[in-house]
Amino acid sequence: MFKLIIIYELIFILFWNILYHSNSGVENWFEERILSAVYTVMSTMALGFAIVYVIYITAKLSGILDKVTKIKDPRRDLS
Repeated sequence: MFKLIIIYELIFILFWNILYHSNSGVENWFEERILSAVYTVMSTMALGFAIVYVIYITAKLSGILDKVTKIKDPRRDLS
């Protein structure tokens, strides 16, 4: 679960950096409405975390997660 949170956070940071640097209007919006910007960033993070967590719980309850964890690593020597 910890790896999943770290991966999610890295994707989120990458998404916001792309959004911030690709649109010059976003810079002005952050400067003018900092509380709205903080709320938007935090609510987007919470929504993303909730979506990832729901997918994780669904995979765990349906048994897909058990099947995925039982797959052998092809990089290891089998002999």
